[in-house]
Amino acid sequence: MASDFSPMLFFQRVPLPLLERFFHDRHQVLVDIDFDQLPENGDAAQKLLEAFRELKDKRAEIEGECQIIDQMSVHGGIAALITEATSFPHHDKTFPERMAQFETFQGRAMWTFLEHPRCWLAATSVLRAQNIADAFWRRRNDLPRAEPLVEQEDADELGAAISAYFVERQGRGHYHKVDVFRRDEREYFFVYLSDFGQSKEEWESGRFGQIARVPSFELIFTYSQAEGALDLYAPGNLAHLDDLEGIFAETILQLDEIPSFRKDKRAYELNPLADRNFMFRGLSERRIESIVIRRLRISLKGPGRRRVTLEVGPKQPRKAIYDLLDLVDAPAFSVTHAELVAFFVDPLPGTRSRQCKFKVSYPGWCNLHHHGHEDNLRQVLTESGIELVDPVDEGNTE
Repeated sequence: MASDFSPMLFFQRVPLPLLERFFHDRHQVLVDIDFDQLPENGDAAQKLLEAFRELKDKRAEIEGECQIIDQMSVHGGIAALITEATSFPHHDKTFPERMAQFETFQGRAMWTFLEHPRCWLAATSVLRAQNIADAFWRRRNDLPRAEPLVEQEDADELGAAISAYFVERQGRGHYHKVDVFRRDEREYFFVYLSDFGQSKEEWESGRFGQIARVPSFELIFTYSQAEGALDLYAPGNLAHLDDLEGIFAETILQLDEIPSFRKDKRAYELNPLADRNFMFRGLSERRIESIVIRRLRISLKGPGRRRVTLEVGPKQPRKAIYDLLDLVDAPAFSVTHAELVAFFVDPLPGTRSRQCKFKVSYPGWCNLHHHGHEDNLRQVLTESGIELVDPVDEGNTE
């Protein structure tokens, strides 16, 4: 359990009718407690906690579920649930209003967990994938824009092929499960495979001893047909990335072969940022007021490794970086790093701030995620010619 999770506080923040469904209907425990007779205050939570502590067989399972529900009980988690419920394939436009009948985030999350399990699974899975740092993904945008096969039978075929691959090469992965979801014109494939068995000292049903477990390991594929882009998350399996991409392309994209992976020499073109007249595109439709450059790193062309970093403070004029660039009067150079601040019209979800700071580096690094307002900023970079859609072999170099 996470150190900041408190069962007492959790029971206080979830409405009693939902707790009754959770304990009685889902887990068939605490059936001797009449929830209708419990007071609507902290005394009810205390009584539930005392009875809960007496459980043995199912307490660990229930604690695990409560922790996951509590983790989603934040603004970002609730927003992810609403986005999933109101989007394809659910299209439930009444969901936000029905969820709003519960005052607390814990109540709203618990209601979704009980009432909409498929929506819950999709939202929590996609949100988790979107929050994995870019450094852990391998991205390629050079695939044919093939229509993916996204039915469950197609996902199962993908799982079976990957399972056979790992069984042959590593002796693990005998069992598999694949979930497939769609979000923002992108398909997400979550592949869960059985790992080597483990034996650990654990408590189970009040008894302490060596417990044999079969943990899982996970692969995530995301594919955008519009971009011909495939992202692969396969921690600890870097030597198998090419083969895994090939299996995905064959089973899901129905491609006989795909080009060998070649890391783009240029995924970002930063030189336009040095032009005082450069303008970002697509701001107004995404409710972005402006994007301001606070820092530029330029690499001087010619022999040797020569860099100059230019930085202006937050209270200086929005074009101040260009005044500084003029003052330096550098010889021929390429822009290799930029730090920017986006100013939004409305506060960002879960905060009072209207600002989002982000960084972009040549040739292919950006710390923006692929969801929410950060995905909107990525789209602005693409429309403005900063983030390139197609791979480029030749470009600026240091």
